[in-house]
Amino acid sequence: MKLTRRKALSLGGSVGSVAVSGCTGLLSDNSYLTLTLLNFDSTEHEMNIDIYRTEADKYREAIILRERYDLSTPPEDDAAYQHIEEEILESDKYIVRVNLETAPATRATYPFYPALKGDDERTDTLFIEIRTELDGTEPYIEFKQNY
Repeated sequence: MKLTRRKALSLGGSVGSVAVSGCTGLLSDNSYLTLTLLNFDSTEHEMNIDIYRTEADKYREAIILRERYDLSTPPEDDAAYQHIEEEILESDKYIVRVNLETAPATRATYPFYPALKGDDERTDTLFIEIRTELDGTEPYIEFKQNY
């Protein structure tokens, strides 16, 4: 079989495409989501966090994270105990559901929208805080996000 110029160029283009196909991830501008969990309460809590994709058709496809975190009481010199999960997920639209195992009626849902997508200097951070009312009776969950 004779190798024509056209076939050689065609093969060269195919080989070149395959050779660099694994490098496309290096050029992407993926940004990530960091979770910062804060316990301002004087009681230890077990926090359950479920994060769902918004674009899924089925529940099994939607659930992207399901974790339980043990949050201690704040250290003596600090206002809150802090636990950080850096770059836990790619930054995207999510539904975040949180409940406290130690206080089952305490639950909250937050629609997360990435604010810093494409910003090479910073990552999106979602703060999930356990706080108590001024009378100190029941804890509640509060969400904050950097912009």
